[in-house]
Amino acid sequence: MLALLRALGVSTWREIRTLNSIEGNNFFYLVLLLSMQPEAVGFIWMVLGGIVLAPVLAAPFARIPAQRLRLWPLSRRSERGLRMFSRPEMQAAPWLWNLLPTLELRQYVRTLDFVLAGLMALSGLGYRYLYPEPQADALPVLALLVVLALSTLGQSLFALDGYAGRARWRLSSRGGVWILARKSLTLLGMGVVLTVGVEPVAGLAGMLAALAVGHHISVLGPKDGVGWRFMGGHFFPHGFFQVIGLFSCGIAASRGEWVYLGLAGGAYVVSLAVYGVLLERAALQKL
Repeated sequence: MLALLRALGVSTWREIRTLNSIEGNNFFYLVLLLSMQPEAVGFIWMVLGGIVLAPVLAAPFARIPAQRLRLWPLSRRSERGLRMFSRPEMQAAPWLWNLLPTLELRQYVRTLDFVLAGLMALSGLGYRYLYPEPQADALPVLALLVVLALSTLGQSLFALDGYAGRARWRLSSRGGVWILARKSLTLLGMGVVLTVGVEPVAGLAGMLAALAVGHHISVLGPKDGVGWRFMGGHFFPHGFFQVIGLFSCGIAASRGEWVYLGLAGGAYVVSLAVYGVLLERAALQKL
């Protein structure tokens, strides 16, 4: 049993070492900045810590191949004791997976960025509809926190495809604009759906601005990512400009300054066209 627990510890430690992707996440940097006022972010830190550690500490033996587990000399009593550590892998059930119509949806919902965005959206809905006197000025900020949680995914549109997947996209008969639009419009739609009950105009403008900036890294410098982790991006300068753009355009648009919504939309269309062409021309080793 001691040897098995040691293997459990090694497996868990290896998983914890994969959490460094959060260092390149936009949401993480903003929370660090807000930590200068700890009373304002205590709840967010608690949520963030729970989201990060849950998939790491849950079922560590599920990551060990079943064939290898069967070779271990376990008594019936030991098997019962280890049952809590050997639940099935944290993957969606096939019937639920089939409800998601596109590859991009299946990829994005398996990231901690989406989980965090969903929790932020639920918090915003709770504040708007359950709080006795919600402040109107707070709703755009809550919606943009949802967008911020998704913004690093805007830099990681091809991260979960891996090298082979990006190579297949490169060799596809589809044009680069179509491929990039499929990736980014899926994420845009997710952002709008998550913010529609809080402040949809701010959510739309913020997502357009975040994607307009994020196309650069997604096409020219993608990082590989894995499921049930935060996506890692480049905070400076790309993530920095994402944060400035999404909050500026989102808050202004929510106040009725429609020119900012138009600017965000125009920037998104231009970015999509430019980086779609670059995606077609990029060398295979850069994909």
